[in-house]
Amino acid sequence: AYEILIDWSSDVCFFNVAVDEPEGDLELLQAVLDGCNAEVDEAAEERKGGAGDIGKFLLSAGETSLAAIGHVPKALAGKLTLKEWSARLLEKMPGGEIVEENEEFCKLLMKADPEAGVFPLKIRDAAISWGFLLLKEKGLVPDAGDDDSDDVNYAEAAGVEW
Repeated sequence: AYEILIDWSSDVCFFNVAVDEPEGDLELLQAVLDGCNAEVDEAAEERKGGAGDIGKFLLSAGETSLAAIGHVPKALAGKLTLKEWSARLLEKMPGGEIVEENEEFCKLLMKADPEAGVFPLKIRDAAISWGFLLLKEKGLVPDAGDDDSDDVNYAEAAGVEW
């Protein structure tokens, strides 16, 4: 589905994505990222993977933690660095820290602190919004005032079925 979206709209190469199932577990979130970046098997009945060429930050909230994994391919680093994107997300993740990073991948983790009002699900949504604002500031997502994109259903255009 990602591959179709990239072919359809080469202007959109960066995404902040909420992922529910890992429930804040970095290992499970890594498996999701691995699945996203897998090569597409053209012979398979369902298309899976194909997102290795796009920049993405996956964020997953559980009761005790918020996990985030970012991937920015080298070819896109000139538009937005992983370091800049991670720093922006960490601004909204109280006590969050980088637990692993290299040129193309970064893992962030924030522990819940109910006494201080730090709830992973609430923080996840704020971090995604904050990350999206960065993408808008850098001109990496269509402007809301662009009439051409008003009636576009991006999921449908990408071949995603609900």
